[in-house]
Amino acid sequence: MSNKNFRLVIKSGNVFDPLSGAIKEEHTIVIVGSKIAWCGSDSAFDKEPNDEIIDATGKTILPGMIDCHVHLQSTATPQYERKYLRTTRGMLHYYALRNAQNHLIHGFTCLRDCGGYPDWGPSLRRIFDSGTIAGPRLLVANLAIAQWGNQEAIGPLEVLEYSRQLSEVKTGVDGVKHAVRDRKRSGSDFIKTLTTGGVLHGMTSKVGTSLFLDEELLAIVEEAHRLGMHVACHAHGREGIYKAVMAGIDTIEHGSYIDEEIAELMIQKGLYLIPTQIAGLSLAKPEILKQLPPEVAEKTKTVVSAVLENHKIAFNKGVRFAIGTDAGTPGNHHGQTASEIKNMVENVGMTPTQALQAATIESAKAIKKDDMLGSIEQGKLADLVICDLNPLEEISILQDPKNFAYIIKDGKIMVKHGQITYFK
Repeated sequence: MSNKNFRLVIKSGNVFDPLSGAIKEEHTIVIVGSKIAWCGSDSAFDKEPNDEIIDATGKTILPGMIDCHVHLQSTATPQYERKYLRTTRGMLHYYALRNAQNHLIHGFTCLRDCGGYPDWGPSLRRIFDSGTIAGPRLLVANLAIAQWGNQEAIGPLEVLEYSRQLSEVKTGVDGVKHAVRDRKRSGSDFIKTLTTGGVLHGMTSKVGTSLFLDEELLAIVEEAHRLGMHVACHAHGREGIYKAVMAGIDTIEHGSYIDEEIAELMIQKGLYLIPTQIAGLSLAKPEILKQLPPEVAEKTKTVVSAVLENHKIAFNKGVRFAIGTDAGTPGNHHGQTASEIKNMVENVGMTPTQALQAATIESAKAIKKDDMLGSIEQGKLADLVICDLNPLEEISILQDPKNFAYIIKDGKIMVKHGQITYFK
């Protein structure tokens, strides 16, 4: 591996090109270091003495897939309130490591973590980047920038007071700009904010509530973009989605009550919707609903019904979709992102090709990484999934990691048939 002439060659596979939506049959990919050095027809390939060859005859090769919305520190337990009392801060690193590797095993070589406690995210990102431990590449938000007093926080008074000390953001343009700079300082790759209440946070958290002043949202976006960061926004209710879109926030997370007017605005501005349908559908399972507080269970049923209708409207209008799951919320386990790809086919109306494009090149564009991820092209990072079967013929094959002969990240073979095989 230390030989500078060493090349990893994936020979004679059928390469999925998300840029065109086509399968390029009998193609070979040459990897040098962490990047794709060449990709082309088998007939144009010249072998070199030190090549390590993977025979991909009859297999389908995908770009490494991307989940744009996860919470790696979260365990998907319905008893999430109890978790606050039974989890130490130090345990979060281990939960995040296990959960990130579960995504990798399932073919997702890049994750965007949309907020949690600080510290563990940038550290885990560096560990994975160095190749010390097998894991996907991470983009992390650290603490979200939330409007104080929005009733999202739950727990005993002592927990709420700790949360205040950790995450309170001062009101006004200067306050939110400082918060953006503070996230940058702490190692955040992007900014996560919220313009509405949520589903999980009880009767006082309303999805129709509109958070932040217009000038505050504009300041968050302006400062983040100035610092080379994009902005993601949790937004369920119509007014909150509208305000986020008008501010030019790059990705709208959830978008439960999106309508045709907002869809048109998103198309004009080139913004992305990250639908996270699996989060609501997981909450709505009877065995999960019965463990939730009554007001949360009722809210869940109402929001899920709206989601299934409104996301179809947005897709049919032409809104750009990327894939994200909100993994870590109750019943929404890490490693199930392929189910969200299937949701795009069954609930939104995408073809399998469009759903795979959403999970690859469209997700790369949404997180501003399409110069290095999302497609199999010379010069891009060598993040690849080699499938025994063709997911364009049956999208559900993506749900079983045993269908993946190899998962390669940064040019390193990390997983074979559902088992991590990379150990530095």
